[in-house]
Amino acid sequence: MNYIATKLHQELFVNSIISIHYFEYTRDFQYAGESHDFWEMIFCDKGELKIVAGDRELILKRGEAFIHPPCQFHNVKAHGDSSANSIILSFYSDTEQLYEASDKVISTDSYVASALFSILREAKISFEDDLGKLHVARLIRKDRAELFASEQIIQNYAELLLIHIIRQEQNTNAFPEIPHQNEKNGLMDGIINYMHENLGNKITFSDLTKKFSVSPTTLKKLFDKTYSHGAMEHLTRMRIERSKELLRDGRYSCTDIASLCGFCSVHHFSGVFRKYEAMSPTEYIKSIKSMLEETT
Repeated sequence: MNYIATKLHQELFVNSIISIHYFEYTRDFQYAGESHDFWEMIFCDKGELKIVAGDRELILKRGEAFIHPPCQFHNVKAHGDSSANSIILSFYSDTEQLYEASDKVISTDSYVASALFSILREAKISFEDDLGKLHVARLIRKDRAELFASEQIIQNYAELLLIHIIRQEQNTNAFPEIPHQNEKNGLMDGIINYMHENLGNKITFSDLTKKFSVSPTTLKKLFDKTYSHGAMEHLTRMRIERSKELLRDGRYSCTDIASLCGFCSVHHFSGVFRKYEAMSPTEYIKSIKSMLEETT
């Protein structure tokens, strides 16, 4: 039998990546705005963002996204009375169908967030850059990538993500599948929600096993499989992330934040924060303010 190869038709192609960011905004963050000849997608991960798209001002709530088409003037700042976080992906693509999904607020789903965080994870593997800096002119490759084909995975996830959004705009349920490395089952959702609601309270490993009627071994395996670290490690990371939000908010002292986030004392808070962020809480605020000054 003579076999004949079928060359796959590619309708969407991300030619290159310009920038990948996970940015943490202070309450008073803003910058002059810009326009450029490539696409830029912004996804609101926490809080609310006010964006400028051409001559319009729009609000992005948590879980919403906006795709700026090439050459559109745009700007962003935190909205409301709290800090906010976003993921920004800038790229080149000649796909005309992207215009169908651009220039409008997009209500996304867990699929979009999963793809974006997968892109961030692979970007950390591939590039030297600090993904928390808003303005980076060029991504710098690491001398040797930590894992095989990490840049290709970034491209694949970006293309799947955009195909998903375009199909969503075309009102079809035929969405492509993205592997969910951190897929949580109902039990994990309950544990994470409990942690989130009780960050300021004392929680022990034993408390979790009793609260959710699960054995210590099962709880350990569940977190190891989902996050590659333990339950108490995850709780500490959640507390650090919450403390960063409160620090950027600017209305709380370090002593208040230590109490609100479940640390024994301000000294304990400062020590743990330095361990995870390689700087003190005060130095973190100075670094955020410094980035703010760079954008104004």
